[in-house]
Amino acid sequence: MSHISKIDTKIKDLRFLKKALKSLQMKFSDAQENSTLTLHGYGKNEEIEGCIMEIKTGCKYSIGLRKVNENYEFVADWWAIETFTQQKQDDILNKITRQYAYETILDKVHNMGYSVVNETQDLQQNLKLTVRRWK
Repeated sequence: MSHISKIDTKIKDLRFLKKALKSLQMKFSDAQENSTLTLHGYGKNEEIEGCIMEIKTGCKYSIGLRKVNENYEFVADWWAIETFTQQKQDDILNKITRQYAYETILDKVHNMGYSVVNETQDLQQNLKLTVRRWK
């Protein structure tokens, strides 16, 4: 029985995903130009093909990233990752997508001429940014 599943995302820009992964200190590697990576699942013959990026998880099972139309999807053997790292799929994906959104917003704020003057987080982990622009 296969444990491999794919998760659709709203990720559209690899630059911000790479910034997010670096901020989270998650190692990753890109496929070489005009090629893809094949990752392995837990089962003897389980393979995850067509990946343009491999995101390391701390065990031998990685998260693959595949391009689907305008967005990307994460694909992995989530059972194996959780079993060998004790990290849940939702926790990993929430951490990545949250940091991706943060990096995207920071870029937009800076491009509009603003700078961040304060950053706070409440108990529900909602982030509040205060920005300022000098004319």
